Amino acid sequence: MSSERRNAWWVRRVLWIGVLAVCTACSGQSGSAPSSVPTESAAVSSPVTTTTEVEWRTVPYPSVGENQEGDTQVRVRFVAYGDVDPDDDIPFGVIPDVRIFAIDAGRELAGWWDAIWDVEMGITSIAPGVQIPSTAENIKASPVNFVTTGSNGTAEAYFERHSAYTICVVSPIDNVIAGCNRLEGTGKKPSGYIYFVYFSHGSAYIDNEEDGSERYRRFLHGDLEAYSPSSEPASVTFVSTRYTGSDIEPYVYSLAPGASVAIIDDADIATWWAAVSDDGTAIRDDGFFSLSIWIAGEDSAYGIPYDEAAHERVLENISVRTISVDWPGIIEIDLKPGNYLFCNFNEEQIFGCDYEDIAAAQKYIFRVELGIWPLSNSEGQQLLKEVEDWEIRPRLAGN
Repeated sequence: MSSERRNAWWVRRVLWIGVLAVCTACSGQSGSAPSSVPTESAAVSSPVTTTTEVEWRTVPYPSVGENQEGDTQVRVRFVAYGDVDPDDDIPFGVIPDVRIFAIDAGRELAGWWDAIWDVEMGITSIAPGVQIPSTAENIKASPVNFVTTGSNGTAEAYFERHSAYTICVVSPIDNVIAGCNRLEGTGKKPSGYIYFVYFSHGSAYIDNEEDGSERYRRFLHGDLEAYSPSSEPASVTFVSTRYTGSDIEPYVYSLAPGASVAIIDDADIATWWAAVSDDGTAIRDDGFFSLSIWIAGEDSAYGIPYDEAAHERVLENISVRTISVDWPGIIEIDLKPGNYLFCNFNEEQIFGCDYEDIAAAQKYIFRVELGIWPLSNSEGQQLLKEVEDWEIRPRLAGN
């Protein structure tokens, strides 16, 4: 292992131990909850003295004009952690030197993709687990601002309030766009936002505070055994629904048996997408980006081709568990703890995918409807109660 890699290993190791020590001390206080992100005091108490300066190419500090009331910008904090490459000697922990680009969805999307990948597309999100190759020159030439995570795995910036952004993450070990996701609004929380960037097998998964805090909490407390395959299985329920109606018939929800869900193991996700796109480049001969989920100006998650040929390529490369949500439109399965990609598909296309950490002995409920949507425990129980009075309408071909 090179001296640079060895030094990086020790930096992460010390920080990992330091974060756990701080959180253990916090948990010993009566009635106090651990901080959701490493605090400034935790970073200061670390014996590591070298840090990575966090800054924009342009100054990101809040600014208020003479005729404006209140801040015009909102604080956004990023936390990067996980394991970029499971085959190296660097353990699971916080990740420094991650470049995080904040792309204004209204003004910069086309320019970003043109610089990064020589295509003018306005893509706001890519499918979970998809990695986009680029070059050091293209990334450097990008006109979009970025922040870099410091030695404690965190970075912060200020975004314009009420603006839409796409967040794209560059891998710290190569010139790959490891993941992109939309930032859903920046004006609702005066205290700011926290986004978790979780790395696994080279891909970056970007979650907001609500969706990403549970995995990060387990990371802080060292509860990684919750994902051991030898632990008790989790219970996973899929509920397939449709929203139908017409000018004559009122629009109503109904159960819709017949939906298909592919369950892809964490280590196989890159192979899955390479097989789906035929050659892994994610660009078809006609120039269309075949692995995007959301594109600026479009309101649906349609568009990932998945025909019989793609299905055969998948079967040739990996073992994928496929679940048919049969009559009456609800199915419950046992699933080993771990990280998975769930994709809702039919014989023509993939409607949408969701990346989830499935912990031992927990219960999960997903809604399947032109995509797959995780529900909180209260939302899931409410849905299961509501569907008792719903009609059952078999899915039609292509729906």
